[in-house]
Amino acid sequence: MNLPTREECIANARRVIDMARARIARERALGLLAPQVEFMLRRLERQQRGQPSTDGAAEESLLLHFAGLWSSPGPIYTSLRTLSQKLDWGTDELRAALDHLVGRSELRLYFARQELEDTRNLPVRRNFEVVADWQHINENRPRSAQLPG
Repeated sequence: MNLPTREECIANARRVIDMARARIARERALGLLAPQVEFMLRRLERQQRGQPSTDGAAEESLLLHFAGLWSSPGPIYTSLRTLSQKLDWGTDELRAALDHLVGRSELRLYFARQELEDTRNLPVRRNFEVVADWQHINENRPRSAQLPG
Protein backbone atom coordinates (compact mmCIF):
# COMPACT_ATOMS: atom_id res chain seq x y z
CA MET A 1 0.00 0.00 0.00
CA ASN A 2 1.35 3.43 -0.98
CA LEU A 3 0.76 6.10 1.63
CA PRO A 4 0.97 9.74 0.54
CA THR A 5 3.97 11.69 1.73
CA ARG A 6 3.66 14.48 4.25
CA GLU A 7 4.24 17.03 1.47
CA GLU A 8 1.44 15.51 -0.64
CA CYS A 9 -0.95 15.64 2.32
CA ILE A 10 -0.10 19.30 2.96
CA ALA A 11 -0.50 20.14 -0.75
CA ASN A 12 -3.91 18.40 -0.82
CA ALA A 13 -5.04 20.22 2.32
CA ARG A 14 -3.98 23.57 0.86
CA ARG A 15 -5.83 22.83 -2.37
CA VAL A 16 -9.03 22.02 -0.45
CA ILE A 17 -8.68 25.18 1.69
CA ASP A 18 -8.06 27.30 -1.43
CA MET A 19 -11.17 25.85 -3.09
CA ALA A 20 -13.22 26.59 0.04
CA ARG A 21 -11.90 30.17 0.21
CA ALA A 22 -12.72 30.69 -3.47
CA ARG A 23 -16.24 29.33 -2.97
CA ILE A 24 -16.84 31.56 0.07
CA ALA A 25 -15.50 34.59 -1.81
CA ARG A 26 -17.73 33.80 -4.81
CA GLU A 27 -20.85 33.28 -2.68
CA ARG A 28 -20.04 36.37 -0.63
CA ALA A 29 -19.63 38.51 -3.76
CA LEU A 30 -22.97 37.28 -5.07
CA GLY A 31 -24.68 37.89 -1.72
CA LEU A 32 -25.55 34.22 -1.32
CA LEU A 33 -24.22 33.74 2.21
CA ALA A 34 -26.65 33.77 5.08
CA PRO A 35 -26.29 37.09 6.92
CA GLN A 36 -25.39 35.37 10.18
CA VAL A 37 -22.53 33.59 8.35
CA GLU A 38 -21.40 36.96 7.02
CA PHE A 39 -21.38 38.27 10.60
CA MET A 40 -19.16 35.39 11.71
CA LEU A 41 -16.81 35.86 8.74
CA ARG A 42 -16.43 39.57 9.54
CA ARG A 43 -15.61 38.69 13.15
CA LEU A 44 -13.01 36.12 12.05
CA GLU A 45 -11.42 38.61 9.65
CA ARG A 46 -11.05 41.19 12.43
CA GLN A 47 -9.66 38.54 14.75
CA GLN A 48 -7.10 37.35 12.17
CA ARG A 49 -5.97 40.91 11.62
CA GLY A 50 -5.70 41.54 15.35
CA GLN A 51 -8.39 44.22 15.15
CA PRO A 52 -10.60 44.81 18.18
CA SER A 53 -14.21 43.70 18.18
CA THR A 54 -16.77 46.35 17.37
CA ASP A 55 -18.89 45.07 20.26
CA GLY A 56 -18.48 44.67 23.99
CA ALA A 57 -17.71 41.16 25.20
CA ALA A 58 -21.30 40.39 26.25
CA GLU A 59 -22.81 41.77 23.01
CA GLU A 60 -20.32 39.78 20.93
CA SER A 61 -21.07 36.60 22.92
CA LEU A 62 -24.80 37.09 22.41
CA LEU A 63 -24.52 37.73 18.68
CA LEU A 64 -22.20 34.76 18.15
CA HIS A 65 -24.53 32.56 20.16
CA PHE A 66 -27.55 33.70 18.16
CA ALA A 67 -25.68 33.39 14.83
CA GLY A 68 -24.92 29.77 15.67
CA LEU A 69 -28.60 29.04 16.38
CA TRP A 70 -30.19 30.61 13.32
CA SER A 71 -30.29 28.03 10.59
CA SER A 72 -33.20 29.90 9.07
CA PRO A 73 -34.24 33.53 9.45
CA GLY A 74 -36.82 32.93 12.16
CA PRO A 75 -37.07 33.86 15.82
CA ILE A 76 -35.25 32.20 18.67
CA TYR A 77 -36.96 31.45 21.96
CA THR A 78 -34.77 31.62 25.05
CA SER A 79 -34.65 32.95 28.60
CA LEU A 80 -32.18 35.06 30.54
CA ARG A 81 -31.43 32.03 32.70
CA THR A 82 -30.63 29.86 29.66
CA LEU A 83 -28.42 32.56 28.14
CA SER A 84 -26.65 33.07 31.45
CA GLN A 85 -25.88 29.36 31.71
CA LYS A 86 -24.76 28.96 28.10
CA LEU A 87 -22.66 32.13 27.88
CA ASP A 88 -21.42 32.27 31.49
CA TRP A 89 -22.57 35.87 31.91
CA GLY A 90 -24.62 37.25 34.76
CA THR A 91 -28.18 38.33 34.08
CA ASP A 92 -27.33 42.00 34.71
CA GLU A 93 -24.63 41.90 32.00
CA LEU A 94 -26.99 40.08 29.64
CA ARG A 95 -29.76 42.61 30.24
CA ALA A 96 -27.33 45.46 29.49
CA ALA A 97 -26.08 43.74 26.32
CA LEU A 98 -29.59 42.95 25.09
CA ASP A 99 -30.72 46.50 25.83
CA HIS A 100 -27.72 47.85 23.91
CA LEU A 101 -28.47 45.68 20.86
CA VAL A 102 -32.19 46.58 21.02
CA GLY A 103 -31.23 50.27 21.26
CA ARG A 104 -29.15 49.89 18.08
CA SER A 105 -32.15 48.28 16.32
CA GLU A 106 -30.17 45.08 15.77
CA LEU A 107 -32.39 42.86 17.91
CA ARG A 108 -36.09 42.93 18.71
CA LEU A 109 -37.35 41.19 21.82
CA TYR A 110 -40.90 40.01 22.42
CA PHE A 111 -42.43 38.81 25.68
CA ALA A 112 -46.08 37.88 26.07
CA ARG A 113 -46.66 38.98 22.46
CA GLN A 114 -45.45 42.51 23.15
CA GLU A 115 -42.27 44.08 21.84
CA LEU A 116 -39.91 45.14 24.61
CA GLU A 117 -37.97 48.39 24.58
CA ASP A 118 -35.71 47.11 27.36
CA THR A 119 -35.27 44.04 29.55
CA ARG A 120 -36.07 45.72 32.86
CA ASN A 121 -39.32 43.78 33.43
CA LEU A 122 -38.25 40.58 31.69
CA PRO A 123 -38.50 37.61 34.10
CA VAL A 124 -35.27 35.60 34.37
CA ARG A 125 -36.86 32.17 33.94
CA ARG A 126 -39.49 32.93 31.30
CA ASN A 127 -38.91 32.46 27.58
CA PHE A 128 -38.89 35.42 25.27
CA GLU A 129 -38.53 35.74 21.51
CA VAL A 130 -35.44 37.21 19.84
CA VAL A 131 -35.56 38.47 16.26
CA ALA A 132 -32.31 39.70 14.73
CA ASP A 133 -31.91 42.09 11.82
CA TRP A 134 -28.71 40.54 10.43
CA GLN A 135 -28.57 42.98 7.53
CA HIS A 136 -28.49 45.88 9.98
CA ILE A 137 -26.03 44.05 12.24
CA ASN A 138 -23.60 43.56 9.34
CA GLU A 139 -23.96 47.17 8.19
CA ASN A 140 -22.82 48.29 11.66
CA ARG A 141 -19.72 46.07 11.50
CA PRO A 142 -17.57 46.96 8.50
CA ARG A 143 -15.99 44.18 6.52
CA SER A 144 -12.22 43.90 6.69
CA ALA A 145 -10.23 43.95 3.48
CA GLN A 146 -9.81 40.65 1.64
CA LEU A 147 -7.59 38.22 3.51
CA PRO A 148 -4.51 37.00 1.66
CA GLY A 149 -4.87 33.47 0.32
